[in-house]
Amino acid sequence: MANKKKTGGSKKRNYEPAAVRFGKDQKRGSGGPKKRLNSKSSNLGDGSIRLNKFIAHAGVCSRREADELIELGSITVNSKIITEMGYKVQPGDIVKHEGETLSHSEHFYIAINKPKNFNSACDNPLKDRTVGRLISKSTKYILTPICKLDRESTGIMILTNDNDLYLKLSNPKHEFQKVYQLELDKSLSQEDMAKITEGIRFPSGGWVKAEAVSYLKGNQHNIGIEIFNNKNKILEKMFDVMGYKVKKLDRVSFASITKKNLSRGEYRQLSETEVNQLKMLG
Repeated sequence: MANKKKTGGSKKRNYEPAAVRFGKDQKRGSGGPKKRLNSKSSNLGDGSIRLNKFIAHAGVCSRREADELIELGSITVNSKIITEMGYKVQPGDIVKHEGETLSHSEHFYIAINKPKNFNSACDNPLKDRTVGRLISKSTKYILTPICKLDRESTGIMILTNDNDLYLKLSNPKHEFQKVYQLELDKSLSQEDMAKITEGIRFPSGGWVKAEAVSYLKGNQHNIGIEIFNNKNKILEKMFDVMGYKVKKLDRVSFASITKKNLSRGEYRQLSETEVNQLKMLG
Protein backbone atom coordinates (compact mmCIF):
# COMPACT_ATOMS: atom_id res chain seq x y z
CA MET A 1 0.00 0.00 0.00
CA ALA A 2 1.48 3.27 -1.12
CA ASN A 3 1.55 6.79 0.27
CA LYS A 4 0.34 5.96 3.79
CA LYS A 5 0.59 8.84 6.25
CA LYS A 6 0.40 8.77 10.05
CA THR A 7 0.42 11.39 12.73
CA GLY A 8 3.68 11.50 14.60
CA GLY A 9 3.61 10.97 18.33
CA SER A 10 0.11 9.51 18.43
CA LYS A 11 -0.77 6.79 20.91
CA LYS A 12 0.02 3.26 19.87
CA ARG A 13 -3.09 1.31 18.90
CA ASN A 14 -3.36 -2.47 19.11
CA TYR A 15 -5.14 -2.91 15.81
CA GLU A 16 -4.50 -4.64 12.51
CA PRO A 17 -1.90 -3.15 10.14
CA ALA A 18 -3.16 -0.77 7.48
CA ALA A 19 -2.63 -3.36 4.74
CA VAL A 20 -5.30 -5.49 6.41
CA ARG A 21 -7.55 -2.62 7.50
CA PHE A 22 -7.76 -1.13 4.02
CA GLY A 23 -7.77 -4.45 2.16
CA LYS A 24 -10.23 -5.45 -0.53
CA ASP A 25 -13.83 -6.12 0.41
CA GLN A 26 -15.04 -9.70 0.53
CA LYS A 27 -16.42 -11.04 -2.73
CA ARG A 28 -20.15 -10.54 -2.92
CA GLY A 29 -22.44 -13.51 -3.00
CA SER A 30 -25.02 -14.06 -5.71
CA GLY A 31 -28.78 -14.29 -5.55
CA GLY A 32 -29.46 -11.11 -3.55
CA PRO A 33 -29.42 -10.43 0.18
CA LYS A 34 -29.07 -13.48 2.41
CA LYS A 35 -28.83 -14.04 6.12
CA ARG A 36 -26.16 -15.92 8.02
CA LEU A 37 -26.44 -16.83 11.68
CA ASN A 38 -23.75 -18.65 13.61
CA SER A 39 -24.17 -21.65 15.90
CA LYS A 40 -24.80 -19.40 18.90
CA SER A 41 -27.91 -17.84 17.36
CA SER A 42 -30.43 -20.45 18.49
CA ASN A 43 -32.25 -17.96 20.71
CA LEU A 44 -32.77 -15.53 17.83
CA GLY A 45 -35.49 -17.49 16.06
CA ASP A 46 -38.47 -17.05 18.36
CA GLY A 47 -37.18 -14.97 21.24
CA SER A 48 -37.35 -17.95 23.64
CA ILE A 49 -34.77 -18.59 26.37
CA ARG A 50 -34.07 -21.54 28.65
CA LEU A 51 -35.71 -21.13 32.04
CA ASN A 52 -32.49 -21.56 34.04
CA LYS A 53 -30.81 -18.86 31.95
CA PHE A 54 -33.81 -16.56 32.45
CA ILE A 55 -33.58 -16.99 36.22
CA ALA A 56 -29.81 -16.42 36.25
CA HIS A 57 -30.08 -13.27 34.11
CA ALA A 58 -32.78 -11.97 36.47
CA GLY A 59 -30.10 -11.99 39.18
CA VAL A 60 -31.62 -14.68 41.39
CA CYS A 61 -28.74 -17.15 41.29
CA SER A 62 -26.40 -19.07 38.99
CA ARG A 63 -27.71 -21.37 36.25
CA ARG A 64 -26.75 -24.46 38.26
CA GLU A 65 -28.61 -23.14 41.31
CA ALA A 66 -31.53 -22.22 39.04
CA ASP A 67 -31.76 -25.87 38.00
CA GLU A 68 -32.12 -26.79 41.68
CA LEU A 69 -34.91 -24.21 42.15
CA ILE A 70 -36.73 -25.62 39.13
CA GLU A 71 -36.33 -29.17 40.44
CA LEU A 72 -37.74 -28.10 43.84
CA GLY A 73 -40.84 -26.61 42.19
CA SER A 74 -40.01 -23.05 43.31
CA ILE A 75 -40.53 -21.56 39.85
CA THR A 76 -43.82 -20.90 38.09
CA VAL A 77 -44.42 -19.79 34.51
CA ASN A 78 -47.84 -18.26 33.87
CA SER A 79 -48.98 -19.56 37.29
CA LYS A 80 -47.95 -23.14 36.48
CA ILE A 81 -45.17 -24.89 38.43
CA ILE A 82 -42.37 -25.91 36.07
CA THR A 83 -40.01 -28.74 36.98
CA GLU A 84 -38.94 -29.65 33.45
CA MET A 85 -35.24 -29.17 32.76
CA GLY A 86 -34.66 -27.37 29.49
CA TYR A 87 -38.04 -25.63 29.58
CA LYS A 88 -38.05 -22.53 27.36
CA VAL A 89 -39.62 -19.24 28.38
CA GLN A 90 -41.43 -17.43 25.57
CA PRO A 91 -41.70 -13.62 25.15
CA GLY A 92 -44.57 -12.39 27.32
CA ASP A 93 -44.42 -15.29 29.81
CA ILE A 94 -44.67 -14.33 33.50
CA VAL A 95 -42.00 -16.08 35.55
CA LYS A 96 -42.15 -16.08 39.35
CA HIS A 97 -39.85 -17.30 42.10
CA GLU A 98 -41.67 -17.95 45.36
CA GLY A 99 -44.43 -15.61 44.23
CA GLU A 100 -42.13 -12.76 43.15
CA THR A 101 -42.20 -11.82 39.46
CA LEU A 102 -38.80 -11.93 37.77
CA SER A 103 -37.95 -9.29 35.18
CA HIS A 104 -35.56 -10.05 32.37
CA SER A 105 -34.67 -8.69 28.99
CA GLU A 106 -32.54 -10.84 26.72
CA HIS A 107 -30.00 -8.74 24.82
CA PHE A 108 -29.20 -9.43 21.17
CA TYR A 109 -26.21 -8.17 19.19
CA ILE A 110 -26.07 -8.56 15.41
CA ALA A 111 -23.50 -7.49 12.83
CA ILE A 112 -24.87 -6.86 9.34
CA ASN A 113 -23.20 -5.90 6.08
CA LYS A 114 -25.66 -3.21 5.02
CA PRO A 115 -26.44 -3.09 1.28
CA LYS A 116 -26.76 0.10 -0.75
CA ASN A 117 -30.19 1.73 -1.01
CA PHE A 118 -31.38 0.25 2.29
CA ASN A 119 -32.50 2.47 5.16
CA SER A 120 -30.80 1.72 8.49
CA ALA A 121 -34.13 1.83 10.36
CA CYS A 122 -35.18 -1.29 12.27
CA ASP A 123 -38.33 -0.02 14.01
CA ASN A 124 -40.68 -1.22 11.26
CA PRO A 125 -39.73 -4.72 10.01
CA LEU A 126 -42.62 -4.66 7.52
CA LYS A 127 -41.26 -1.66 5.65
CA ASP A 128 -39.47 -2.64 2.44
CA ARG A 129 -35.76 -1.97 1.78
CA THR A 130 -34.84 -1.43 5.42
CA VAL A 131 -32.29 -3.22 7.61
CA GLY A 132 -35.21 -4.11 9.87
CA ARG A 133 -36.80 -6.04 7.01
CA LEU A 134 -33.56 -7.94 6.34
CA ILE A 135 -33.34 -9.21 9.93
CA SER A 136 -37.11 -9.56 10.52
CA LYS A 137 -36.95 -13.38 10.64
CA SER A 138 -34.06 -13.50 13.10
CA THR A 139 -35.75 -12.06 16.19
CA LYS A 140 -39.06 -10.73 17.44
CA TYR A 141 -37.30 -7.94 19.33
CA ILE A 142 -36.84 -4.46 17.86
CA LEU A 143 -33.12 -3.78 17.45
CA THR A 144 -31.49 -0.36 17.10
CA PRO A 145 -28.52 0.44 14.83
CA ILE A 146 -25.43 1.86 16.55
CA CYS A 147 -23.85 4.63 14.45
CA LYS A 148 -26.21 4.02 11.56
CA LEU A 149 -25.20 4.45 7.92
CA ASP A 150 -26.92 6.63 5.31
CA ARG A 151 -29.19 4.97 2.77
CA GLU A 152 -26.54 5.18 0.04
CA SER A 153 -23.70 3.95 2.27
CA THR A 154 -22.71 0.32 2.79
CA GLY A 155 -20.75 -1.80 5.23
CA ILE A 156 -20.64 -3.13 8.77
CA MET A 157 -23.31 -2.02 11.20
CA ILE A 158 -24.07 -3.24 14.74
CA LEU A 159 -27.70 -3.75 15.84
CA THR A 160 -28.83 -4.34 19.42
CA ASN A 161 -31.63 -3.97 21.96
CA ASP A 162 -29.04 -3.23 24.67
CA ASN A 163 -29.98 0.38 25.33
CA ASP A 164 -27.02 1.06 27.64
CA LEU A 165 -24.53 -0.03 24.98
CA TYR A 166 -26.41 1.89 22.29
CA LEU A 167 -26.32 5.14 24.31
CA LYS A 168 -22.65 4.66 25.15
CA LEU A 169 -21.39 3.99 21.62
CA SER A 170 -23.67 6.56 19.99
CA ASN A 171 -22.30 9.31 22.20
CA PRO A 172 -19.95 11.58 20.16
CA LYS A 173 -17.66 11.82 23.21
CA HIS A 174 -16.83 8.09 23.02
CA GLU A 175 -14.16 7.64 20.37
CA PHE A 176 -13.19 4.26 18.95
CA GLN A 177 -11.74 2.82 15.76
CA LYS A 178 -13.72 2.75 12.53
CA VAL A 179 -12.26 1.99 9.11
CA TYR A 180 -13.82 3.12 5.81
CA GLN A 181 -13.23 2.80 2.10
CA LEU A 182 -14.23 5.97 0.25
CA GLU A 183 -14.60 7.03 -3.36
CA LEU A 184 -14.10 10.76 -3.89
CA ASP A 185 -15.25 12.96 -6.78
CA LYS A 186 -11.64 13.77 -7.68
CA SER A 187 -8.11 12.67 -6.88
CA LEU A 188 -6.89 13.29 -3.34
CA SER A 189 -3.63 15.24 -3.47
CA GLN A 190 -0.59 14.24 -1.43
CA GLU A 191 -0.79 17.58 0.34
CA ASP A 192 -4.38 17.06 1.41
CA MET A 193 -3.63 13.49 2.45
CA ALA A 194 -1.02 14.84 4.86
CA LYS A 195 -3.52 17.38 6.22
CA ILE A 196 -6.00 14.63 7.05
CA THR A 197 -3.64 12.98 9.54
CA GLU A 198 -2.36 16.31 10.87
CA GLY A 199 -5.86 17.64 11.55
CA ILE A 200 -8.54 19.61 9.69
CA ARG A 201 -10.17 22.65 11.30
CA PHE A 202 -13.79 23.54 10.56
CA PRO A 203 -14.85 27.16 9.89
CA SER A 204 -17.57 26.77 12.54
CA GLY A 205 -15.04 25.58 15.13
CA GLY A 206 -13.65 22.22 16.15
CA TRP A 207 -11.31 19.94 14.25
CA VAL A 208 -10.83 16.33 13.22
CA LYS A 209 -7.96 14.09 12.16
CA ALA A 210 -7.55 10.54 10.93
CA GLU A 211 -5.19 7.95 12.38
CA ALA A 212 -4.18 6.67 8.95
CA VAL A 213 -5.07 7.20 5.28
CA SER A 214 -4.01 5.44 2.07
CA TYR A 215 -4.76 5.27 -1.63
CA LEU A 216 -6.48 2.05 -2.69
CA LYS A 217 -5.64 0.07 -5.81
CA GLY A 218 -3.29 2.85 -6.91
CA ASN A 219 -6.30 5.07 -7.58
CA GLN A 220 -6.20 8.49 -5.93
CA HIS A 221 -10.00 8.74 -6.09
CA ASN A 222 -10.32 5.71 -3.78
CA ILE A 223 -8.91 5.83 -0.27
CA GLY A 224 -8.89 3.83 2.94
CA ILE A 225 -9.17 5.82 6.15
CA GLU A 226 -9.01 4.94 9.86
CA ILE A 227 -10.71 7.38 12.22
CA PHE A 228 -11.71 7.42 15.89
CA ASN A 229 -13.99 10.47 15.83
CA ASN A 230 -17.60 9.43 16.51
CA LYS A 231 -19.51 12.48 15.28
CA ASN A 232 -22.26 12.10 12.68
CA LYS A 233 -21.21 12.54 9.01
CA ILE A 234 -17.72 13.56 10.13
CA LEU A 235 -16.00 12.19 6.99
CA GLU A 236 -18.35 14.02 4.62
CA LYS A 237 -17.80 17.26 6.56
CA MET A 238 -14.03 16.82 6.64
CA PHE A 239 -13.69 16.26 2.90
CA ASP A 240 -16.20 19.01 2.13
CA VAL A 241 -13.98 21.54 3.94
CA MET A 242 -11.09 20.47 1.69
CA GLY A 243 -13.20 20.76 -1.48
CA TYR A 244 -14.02 17.07 -2.07
CA LYS A 245 -17.30 15.19 -2.25
CA VAL A 246 -17.66 11.63 -0.94
CA LYS A 247 -19.37 9.67 -3.73
CA LYS A 248 -19.29 6.26 -2.03
CA LEU A 249 -18.76 5.22 1.59
CA ASP A 250 -18.22 1.65 2.79
CA ARG A 251 -17.52 0.90 6.46
CA VAL A 252 -15.03 -1.96 6.64
CA SER A 253 -14.57 -2.18 10.42
CA PHE A 254 -16.42 -1.01 13.53
CA ALA A 255 -14.37 -1.24 16.73
CA SER A 256 -12.35 -4.06 15.09
CA ILE A 257 -15.53 -5.98 14.21
CA THR A 258 -15.37 -6.51 10.46
CA LYS A 259 -17.71 -7.62 7.69
CA LYS A 260 -15.42 -10.53 6.84
CA ASN A 261 -17.34 -13.45 5.30
CA LEU A 262 -20.55 -11.40 5.18
CA SER A 263 -21.86 -10.61 1.71
CA ARG A 264 -24.15 -7.61 1.26
CA GLY A 265 -27.31 -8.10 3.30
CA GLU A 266 -25.92 -10.98 5.34
CA TYR A 267 -25.75 -10.85 9.11
CA ARG A 268 -24.56 -12.86 12.09
CA GLN A 269 -24.81 -12.83 15.86
CA LEU A 270 -21.83 -11.31 17.68
CA SER A 271 -19.73 -13.63 19.80
CA GLU A 272 -19.50 -13.16 23.56
CA THR A 273 -15.93 -11.91 23.09
CA GLU A 274 -17.05 -9.28 20.58
CA VAL A 275 -19.86 -8.10 22.86
CA ASN A 276 -17.47 -7.75 25.79
CA GLN A 277 -15.07 -5.88 23.53
CA LEU A 278 -17.78 -3.33 22.69
CA LYS A 279 -18.75 -2.93 26.34
CA MET A 280 -15.16 -2.11 27.30
CA LEU A 281 -14.90 0.77 24.82
CA GLY A 282 -14.84 4.35 26.03
